[in-house]
Amino acid sequence: MTDLPKFQPVLPEGWYYPDKEKANSLLMELQRELPTGHLLFDKAVIAFAYREATDDVLFRHLEQPERFTAIHLSWLGKTEINTLFPAVELDGTFQEFLAEEERLYGLKPKEE
Repeated sequence: MTDLPKFQPVLPEGWYYPDKEKANSLLMELQRELPTGHLLFDKAVIAFAYREATDDVLFRHLEQPERFTAIHLSWLGKTEINTLFPAVELDGTFQEFLAEEERLYGLKPKEE
């Protein structure tokens, strides 16, 4: 795995950093679900954060560390047949992710 600069900002409420086991599980499910032609197909990413009690995962791109993609996993356990799934909720910077979470759900980073 490529070493990324340490980046662990405060997440919006309901989002958590995965431990190594959880991160691997989320990445393996993403890889199982990705059909050819999907935005993340053949992209090197890591599971950066996940939303508790949903199937939303924020992946960080290894080759573009400023780029993040929020995905809604289906947990189908196999490759999706439509390139629109697993659903891409956001593809952009971490700041764009924060802005979208606030716009859609009113979620802001937790107070430290």
